[in-house]
Amino acid sequence: MRSRISLQTSTLTALAVIGATVVLVGCAQISQQPGLASTTPSLAGSSSTYTLASSSARSATVYTSRTISFALDRIDQRGLPLDQTYTHSETGNGVTVYVFDGGVSQTHPELQGRVRVGFTGFPDDPKICNAHGTAVAGAIAGATLGVAPHANIVDVKMVQCEKLRGTIKAIVDGARWVIEDHKQHPGPAIANWSFIADTSQRIPALDSAVNELRAAGIPVIVSAGNLEIDACRVSPGNSQGTIVVGASGVTTEQLKDGSIQNVDRRAPGTAYGSCIDVYAPGDSVMLPSLDRNEAPIKQLWNGTSMSAGYVSGAAALYLESHPDATPDQVGEELKRSATVNVLRDTKTAFSRMLYVGARALAVVATRQ
Repeated sequence: MRSRISLQTSTLTALAVIGATVVLVGCAQISQQPGLASTTPSLAGSSSTYTLASSSARSATVYTSRTISFALDRIDQRGLPLDQTYTHSETGNGVTVYVFDGGVSQTHPELQGRVRVGFTGFPDDPKICNAHGTAVAGAIAGATLGVAPHANIVDVKMVQCEKLRGTIKAIVDGARWVIEDHKQHPGPAIANWSFIADTSQRIPALDSAVNELRAAGIPVIVSAGNLEIDACRVSPGNSQGTIVVGASGVTTEQLKDGSIQNVDRRAPGTAYGSCIDVYAPGDSVMLPSLDRNEAPIKQLWNGTSMSAGYVSGAAALYLESHPDATPDQVGEELKRSATVNVLRDTKTAFSRMLYVGARALAVVATRQ
């Protein structure tokens, strides 16, 4: 059994042979690409709300704002080039996302006031192991960098800080806690699993945890993994009923006439294949983070962890307007609304790119 280890403070990646205790690790790392800064100032821009005169879109209200996030900019439109705006029809209001990770900051400005501490599999640990969980939560629900800026986050800590690893027991116990917590806090909810556990077999305990969450009405959205491997081999993505997310990026290619154009492609070094339900940005995406002293910053991140976060945010948008949707219906909507076959190098004949832009908007709109 092999697992990828990604550390917040380094781009070094290690492959380890694991014994009886399964290692669970985050599927992301901080971007260190040449020419890209690790932090950035906020973009000075404006936001607007439009009420449609008539529309077949899910919501009659459309939100649009300037954005520094390449990821948000990409998922609200069908094709390139980008336009430096993020447009969406919902905000995730009233939706809860349970983030299974290594701890989420309650004080980061992108998330402040919308993070509740929930379960921990390691009570003696620090509350936050590193910035990974905060970045994932930011992709889901960051105020300016997240897909669903009004969604609520519950921190489900299943990573042990000293080893930066988790256990199957922590995941299963966390899932059972989530089911009970959901009974106490009813309403639409999502489980985000931005980790991989195994690359050679299915894990029955995780299969059961997925089934139990889905039976409670909670869709489980998982990262495909940061390995150049068929996603069908990766647990928990190979558990039946999960929504499996691959990572995409934008690169350039030279045309026959010598001109250069931007194109979408699978992010290098990430899982591929027919078991991926939808791709979302995961290559140098700007997200909330923490420095060594846990002070809030913004950084560029790589990996399918972040891609899964964006898809969880998209699910939150849908659940705001369809609060009684089943996990299967959530998955089908994400696939139905996706942009088809725009990605290079997916190693499949058919692929989907996450799309959250307003659907079928009326030409006439009134600015509020």
